[in-house]
Amino acid sequence: MKKTLNLPSPAKVNLRLEILKKREDGYHEIRTLFQKIHLCDHIQLSLKEEKGIQITTNHSQLPVDQRNLVFRASQILLNRSGRQGGISIHIDKKIPLGAGLGGGSSNAAATLKGLNELLEMGLSCKEMMAMGLQIGADVPFFFLEGAALATGIGERLKRVVLPQLWYVLIYPNFEVSTRWAYQNVRLTKRKFRLKIQEFLTTPEGISGILLNDLEEVVLRKFPQIDLMKKILISEGALGSLMTGSGPTVFGIFPEREDAIRAYRKIKRRKEARGWTILRTHSLT
Repeated sequence: MKKTLNLPSPAKVNLRLEILKKREDGYHEIRTLFQKIHLCDHIQLSLKEEKGIQITTNHSQLPVDQRNLVFRASQILLNRSGRQGGISIHIDKKIPLGAGLGGGSSNAAATLKGLNELLEMGLSCKEMMAMGLQIGADVPFFFLEGAALATGIGERLKRVVLPQLWYVLIYPNFEVSTRWAYQNVRLTKRKFRLKIQEFLTTPEGISGILLNDLEEVVLRKFPQIDLMKKILISEGALGSLMTGSGPTVFGIFPEREDAIRAYRKIKRRKEARGWTILRTHSLT
């Protein structure tokens, strides 16, 4: 039995996020296009003889108790395994907190996958995805490779193939509550449902269907979201959008060199002071 395992934990962006209706269970019915990106935390999992779950991290603001989804994922696996010993986990954070990039959900999925291997439990991907759904609606997606179209509360997933995409991200260094964003969203009735698959073959096509129904909510409270989008477009992005519940905004660029050029220019702009600018690409 292995004693230690290191796993990458990638972020995601929502290339489209439609809020369709409020469900009786309190959740919202959505349709979203998830894409993993090459911005990763790293999770180190170690078995220990002493009981309990110990989490350490390089990020001073990250909780290391039951508020952390990694803690909850560990509890589920430990309880199911019947293991008498405990788990030591170190989270090396690169994904900003509360940024709409799915860092917590990704960390939880990586923990479930890693502990399944370390504890030699032999759980299937489907079983782990069901466990992940108990933790958060985004968690099941991180068991898939690449991109997926998600419906329901985000748990019904259909894999899709996307072209290579190059991104510049702007994170304004404040957090937005996902719960608050969904509580304040204004539901709109669309007369037709766009057939998304027809637009997924080129960066230009994908840029043409960018939509986030939570963006208006966040924009009302944080108008700098619009400024960040305009800056990305002015520096050559094919399209720009807030991801998830924000506040991170991304721009899609046709080539790697275009993203590098825009990244360097945005970092020099006076408006970008106090923002975190990141350059990355899609994971395919």
